[in-house]
Amino acid sequence: MKKPSAMRMASYYIILIIASLFFVFPLYYMLCAASGGNLDFHNGLLIPGTHLFENIAYILTDSPFMDSFLFSLKYTLIQTVITLLICAMAGYAFEMFHDRIKDHVFQAFLFALMIPFTGTLIPLYKMYARMGLINTTAGLILPFLASPLIVMIFRQNTRTFPKELIEAARLDGLREFGIFFRIYLPNMKGTVSCGIIIAFLNAWNSYQWPRVVITERVKIPMTMYLTLMGKGDRMTLVLLSMIPTMIVFFIFQKFFVEGLSGALD
Repeated sequence: MKKPSAMRMASYYIILIIASLFFVFPLYYMLCAASGGNLDFHNGLLIPGTHLFENIAYILTDSPFMDSFLFSLKYTLIQTVITLLICAMAGYAFEMFHDRIKDHVFQAFLFALMIPFTGTLIPLYKMYARMGLINTTAGLILPFLASPLIVMIFRQNTRTFPKELIEAARLDGLREFGIFFRIYLPNMKGTVSCGIIIAFLNAWNSYQWPRVVITERVKIPMTMYLTLMGKGDRMTLVLLSMIPTMIVFFIFQKFFVEGLSGALD
């Protein structure tokens, strides 16, 4: 296979650098706004200011930001772990144990991807109100524990999983749960990382359902805090609220593309 010329490689890098600048610029603008820097091109360069740490200190000490932050982090971690466990088991079962009924169930399950959440919002709220789950953490996370997208990603990637390992484990007397936790999951790092990122982002950035199911302002998710009762510089609040998602992405980004590309093959 002929290697691309140096000129072509240089053009590729230039295009990637320009695209990266477009993606990084909103973050840089947010940093400038959060630190009280210059945001007007007519007054000079767009540069950060000197009030970032002052704004952060005020938000952390003189506002209920940490209460909302810790509450959001708690339910997001719980939702992410349970969602990943349920979706991984479902994807494993759908691929490893084929029959007509399960294939039809999977097709119906995927159909849920085409139904907007707004269409099920009212009946879901009525059902949870009858069950007494309004203003509870359980009511906040239960509707999202089975993600059709993550189940599909696990099922697609399971197709490339070496079946010989599973057959050998069964011959050695290992039960299905043992195979799942001791053989399957440790060899699905890319898919697990992809599922963690998707589940965490969905939980942390969720706004519509928390806005409906949480009516008390004692403990509210971060997305609601930013819009309803954020105290302090708005852009600094947004910057602080992005920290968990950035940490999760940078930890698992190494395997994210691998897991997502495997599901699309």
